[in-house]
Amino acid sequence: MEKAVNRVLLAFKTWEERKKEIEPLLKAGAADVHAMSLLQLDHLRQAKHRLRQTVRHDEKPFMLLLNRQIARLEKQLYPNLLRRIFSQLKDSLFEGPAYLRKLQQRRNNNIEKLKIYLRETGLGSIAGRLENHLDPELRSVAVPLACQLDPENRLTFTLFFEKDAQGDFQMESLHTALRYKGVIGQAYHFQLKDWPGLQANQAWSLLEGRALKQTYTDASGHETRRWVEMGKYGIQHYDPDYAFDVKTALHAMPAITRNKEELIRYLENGQQVQTHWKKGGQYQSIYIQADPANRCIKLLDDKLRPITAEKLNQNLARQGLKVKTLDIPIQKMRKGVKNGHQH
Repeated sequence: MEKAVNRVLLAFKTWEERKKEIEPLLKAGAADVHAMSLLQLDHLRQAKHRLRQTVRHDEKPFMLLLNRQIARLEKQLYPNLLRRIFSQLKDSLFEGPAYLRKLQQRRNNNIEKLKIYLRETGLGSIAGRLENHLDPELRSVAVPLACQLDPENRLTFTLFFEKDAQGDFQMESLHTALRYKGVIGQAYHFQLKDWPGLQANQAWSLLEGRALKQTYTDASGHETRRWVEMGKYGIQHYDPDYAFDVKTALHAMPAITRNKEELIRYLENGQQVQTHWKKGGQYQSIYIQADPANRCIKLLDDKLRPITAEKLNQNLARQGLKVKTLDIPIQKMRKGVKNGHQH
């Protein structure tokens, strides 16, 4: 089990990082030691307010260190006892509660936006308890999520959240893996800045070897689309002008049934679609998926085995012959029966 981060020590560490950022201003004369101490006091007081209600047993000894450091800074900044008491009361009665209210409102808004995003991308199964994962004291959090596809296959996600410059959590990346009997078969780490609006089912499709049409922003800042699929060395991108159009490919195969606009949407999303192959009034159940590498629609039979249009037509032709053969003796028998007597 992963050891919990000591959030009190993290507050001290965060201050040291901020101090390094401010030190050039000290050297330039834009700030002084007094201003630095005030900033440190505000930082530690805010950490104390945030942690007071949620401090863990293992963190309590470190809270004593935090309180002592706050008391030392207060004595240094406010040597006059009355001024020091006034500052403490002001912090505990007004500034602290106001800070916590503002912080909670911001966090609620942040969590709600993330929940909406997760639901829209098909990762909403963790949304209900998201706030339990995103500890406000942490700057980065990894949240695991798993989906059992069948008794032997499992699809796992790890969602990586990072705090932005405003202190709000944003989902930065998504690691996905297909596991067969616990062993990783295919995996990929998606940086979401390169995959805006990436859906969970799209990641799954790519891992299973299906191509999809990706929306992305090019170097000139324009939003455009291109075909992508998982190759030997990771994600393979096709040029936006690559000559493969699903609508044209479907038009060349009129035997594929189902609404064409619906099929285009599913195929460009990387999905494997169940439909039928129709020929001469006969139907055969098939699956189809986009195949930009060969500029065609890939056909699979009802057992998900690759099959050709010619083979499908042959199957339906044989099926039609069987039906006609079975019909002949039945028709003859009916003709031989008249008024309840056989002739």
